[in-house]
Amino acid sequence: MRSAGVAVPYRLLRNVMIAAGLLYCSLLLEAAAGFPLNVHNSFLSELGARDQPTSLYARAMDLASGVLLLTAAILSRPAARLHREVRGLVISTAVFGAGTLFDSLSPMDCAPSVSSACRAAEADGPAGVLHEVTSTLAGLGSVALGIFAVLVLRRFGWGGWLGRAVAVLAAGVAVTQTWLGIETGLEVMLSDDANAPGVLQRVSILLVCLMLGTLLPALRQALSQ
Repeated sequence: MRSAGVAVPYRLLRNVMIAAGLLYCSLLLEAAAGFPLNVHNSFLSELGARDQPTSLYARAMDLASGVLLLTAAILSRPAARLHREVRGLVISTAVFGAGTLFDSLSPMDCAPSVSSACRAAEADGPAGVLHEVTSTLAGLGSVALGIFAVLVLRRFGWGGWLGRAVAVLAAGVAVTQTWLGIETGLEVMLSDDANAPGVLQRVSILLVCLMLGTLLPALRQALSQ
């Protein structure tokens, strides 16, 4: 893929992003495991808690997804010279990847939605605090990624119906991830961890996965116009 004399390995980058999207979609693991947690008041990250039978799989998926996103950011570095919007897209991809990677390395000791004792332990324990920090980093990265994806597509003329569809997906990611961050912050402030916005998070994660898998084809179509 070339633009203004800048070349990036499009096919490799596209496949890396698609793989990252599939691996980030822990909804697939949740479905395969038979929905072990209540989808209304649990977070998908609880699948990676040390006391859950899905822990190893969930953490491996996040680890691989984080590594692939960082790889995508590295492969995209030549394109960062094009415009500041593209530079922001590359940097936000790296931040999102780093947050996801560190999230996999700092799992919770137990799933808070399962018991009040676990909620209390996670709220005061270092593992719970560290996990909140890494999750926040990943969340901020995903919001920035959604915003910059819209800005880049707008700058290059949207790229037809595919570009517009991906722009809607990206805007949905930014909105739902921001909404999720506000909801989670309020719950922490009010000590109401028993009512996590599980459905909202799952919708938002699905949008993120779809955006990651379709972003490169949309960008290519926009750049080729």
